[in-house]
Amino acid sequence: MAENVFHSGAEIIYAGFWRRLTAAILDQIVLSVGRAFCYGVLYVMVYAALYLFDIKDNHFMIFAVFGGCIFFLDTWLTWIYFALMESSSLQGTLGKLALGVRVFHKADKRALTFEEATVRYFAKIISRATLLIGYILCAFSSKKQALHDFVGKSVLVVSR
Repeated sequence: MAENVFHSGAEIIYAGFWRRLTAAILDQIVLSVGRAFCYGVLYVMVYAALYLFDIKDNHFMIFAVFGGCIFFLDTWLTWIYFALMESSSLQGTLGKLALGVRVFHKADKRALTFEEATVRYFAKIISRATLLIGYILCAFSSKKQALHDFVGKSVLVVSR
């Protein structure tokens, strides 16, 4: 179980904008490698099926449907990655863990539940929809919270 930095008696250091941005970049690298492998395998399987069942004439329609399925699969897998990792005993994604950042519930100073991590993940849509101002907000907030942290009632703390 992750150490609860709120009960350790040490000064609490909230993860700032640059640390969070670096963690997000690392997470996107992890996700991109996973996507490239998974979607590459799926693409080869669909392509092989086109030739195996001799349905090459409909390949545009099949790849359009395949692309739509990939979009929904990607959304689902990304959500599961963030929500499971942030609600686990690790309390953070691989990018956050690499930088020593843990996600806590703001009021209760505990790990997020899966539902709370899900709210936090989908609230990132709001942070993006504000032309990224929702993310930049963490540079000016006293506890370094972005808009999705306020919505998700979470804080990111640097662990030692």
